[in-house]
Amino acid sequence: MNPQPSFRLLTQEELDRLWAVVQEQFVFDSTGWTPLWLNGIRLGLLDDRWRDLLMQDWTGRLKNNEQGLFLETDGWLEMADSLQSITQNWHRLGLFGGWRNEKFDVEDHDGNILFSLERSAFRPLGLCSKAVHVNGLTEENGEWKFWIGRRSRFKAVDPDKLDNLVGGGVADGESILAAMHREAWEEAGLSENILPTTENCSRRMSVRKVSRGLHMEKLYIFDIVLPERNKPDNQDGEVSEFFLMGLDEVVEAMTSRLFMNDAMLATLDLLERLGVLGYCHNLSKWLKSTSV
Repeated sequence: MNPQPSFRLLTQEELDRLWAVVQEQFVFDSTGWTPLWLNGIRLGLLDDRWRDLLMQDWTGRLKNNEQGLFLETDGWLEMADSLQSITQNWHRLGLFGGWRNEKFDVEDHDGNILFSLERSAFRPLGLCSKAVHVNGLTEENGEWKFWIGRRSRFKAVDPDKLDNLVGGGVADGESILAAMHREAWEEAGLSENILPTTENCSRRMSVRKVSRGLHMEKLYIFDIVLPERNKPDNQDGEVSEFFLMGLDEVVEAMTSRLFMNDAMLATLDLLERLGVLGYCHNLSKWLKSTSV
């Protein structure tokens, strides 16, 4: 997408307020966290609680030293079965909630799939998941506006928070493009003929401490321009409403902490590409550091 909207540059005050929220929500210090190595590959990051529980419950080969916690099995299938069993038991014991009976892929650093695991177990183990986000724009009375969704109050994560037009996790075995098309239909009722047909998209890494452990997710961010006649229509009950917001309203909502964090990052990604953030502020410098 290469629209030519007449967006203004954000003011220094707006940038400072956005930067304050980013520092509060996203800036992560890994000091004191333990790297998790699985079959010789560094894949996760553990706080003290989950490290101690994992050391207590792991029945296979284990090594713990200054480089991290090393778990070894005879293959990735055994690793998957062992971690699935341990984390499911943690859930049964009430150590964390939100078990989804859905799996995400665990990949190595080259993007090769190693195994799949229950999605809610990724945060306790500090594993990297993947998600798609779609920024929606439309022209109304000669002005570009953003399509924003409000998450259902029944969502396990960030209920009632503001979200992008589309956002959701990439399931095991699913391509980025297929995930985007599936989520676009489920969340906004968008048909494939108005969606991007290639995986050319912006990519950002979202990392932050959460109550369950560590949220580490690679965001694949798409943009679409909806004609005025195309109104989003949620299909799966996960979005309670959609509405249009101007730039001023979006900035105010983000600085008021009304956006879910990854939706804020995806929106900032779009604003940076539209050139409204400038290039010298700490916010822009931080955004560059999240690009992957």
